[in-house]
Amino acid sequence: MASHWRGELAKSSWKKGDSVTKDRLKLQGRLTSLILSVTLVLMAPLSITVVSSVLLYSYFRKTKKAPANLNKRILLTGGKMTKSLQLARLFHRAGYQVLLAETEKYRCSGHAYSNCVTSFHLLPDQEKGFDEYRKKIEEIVKREKVDILIPVASPSAVYFDAKLKNYLSSDVSIFHFDEEMLSMLDDKFRMCQAAKSIGLSAPEVHLIKESKALDDLDLVRRGKKYILKSVVYDPVERLNRPLLPFSGIKEYVRGLRIIKDRPWVLQEYIEGSEFCTHSVVHNGRIVLHCCCHSSDFQLRYLHVEKPEILEWIEKFVDHYKLSGQISFDFIIKADGTVVPIECNPRTHSAITCFYNSSKAAASYLAQSEGVNRDLIHQPSPSARETYWLYHELWALVCSRTARSILEKVSLFCSGKEAIFDVKDPIPFLMVNHWQIPFLLFKAFLSGKPWIRIDFNIGKLVEAGGD
Repeated sequence: MASHWRGELAKSSWKKGDSVTKDRLKLQGRLTSLILSVTLVLMAPLSITVVSSVLLYSYFRKTKKAPANLNKRILLTGGKMTKSLQLARLFHRAGYQVLLAETEKYRCSGHAYSNCVTSFHLLPDQEKGFDEYRKKIEEIVKREKVDILIPVASPSAVYFDAKLKNYLSSDVSIFHFDEEMLSMLDDKFRMCQAAKSIGLSAPEVHLIKESKALDDLDLVRRGKKYILKSVVYDPVERLNRPLLPFSGIKEYVRGLRIIKDRPWVLQEYIEGSEFCTHSVVHNGRIVLHCCCHSSDFQLRYLHVEKPEILEWIEKFVDHYKLSGQISFDFIIKADGTVVPIECNPRTHSAITCFYNSSKAAASYLAQSEGVNRDLIHQPSPSARETYWLYHELWALVCSRTARSILEKVSLFCSGKEAIFDVKDPIPFLMVNHWQIPFLLFKAFLSGKPWIRIDFNIGKLVEAGGD
């Protein structure tokens, strides 16, 4: 459910500095935020009925108790995101105590109400700096006797978590890359160069540190299409990536902030089928992996077998002896060539594919006895396609053809809502009818423009966001 048209209009008009236009857009933004927040609140009775029925059923039905506690306490960050909730459920049902943390901006996280979460903790917003973040993490780790920290980081928070490895006690295990490796993986230019250097396929890439560098490349003569991407994560820029060159390229580039300290990557545009992956790796070995069809704004995940992609990742992580959570976006060309588009060294939302897995949690723990390191754990063949109900309902409302309507109905019948779980139903209610409406109401009060609602991440996509 998103007012995407308003965001696109706001991006182009606010740059022009027209105060009348800004006032008009601000008013439109306030009204949109208010209408959507009220709509979600008014739909709450339906969710309350469903959740109440599930809770009543569970009360009268004897359920299997969770495994005996293993005396391990796991701290997960990124508490606003579905992927953090999914990991909390997997670890809890494997017998671990799970603590959840999120920044103050998202204190309204609906996942705090999960029965798989022992306690919920607030972290300082990133604007307050690393030292404040570190102090709070250290305080939580010490007070709660945390054994393992698994960051479920936003793109802008991964570096804070990497730096923590230099400060936290050696008694606390942090399942995350160190700063040097993280920097290489997260850099769209360096990652492609790293892949090429070991004989793996990768697209043509150029590092752009100033606008005039694009003129020097003379894209028209090359006869190819390219995409310009910011090396620094930008939640708005990533939604607007036109193919270059085009007639208005100079005006477009002038509107971008391309400087030495904030470089961009010009990447060859590859035609083919797009896929995303999520893998857990220990010392260069993949122990958990899934691969899903992908798109620019992917909110549906179903595992598909792509051995050629798995082979590419195996060679990459083995060469660099990686340990952590690593996700890639790939294009498979018509001739079968696997081409990496970018690497995201963090948890991917495709982890929701493991919602009915009994081994996923063990895959994260280096010393776990519950996983065979010689095998790669993948989603169960019985795992259904995961989706976010209110996102798909909005798409259904916007459907213009009978085919698209039938496709949505089929998804509701055969898929698995990513947040809803019969053993843990409260987060579904609280995310959709408290967390998101709360953020929308804040946007109504501030008048700050946003692009779309991301039910998966649990946020409003906005300029300068995480």
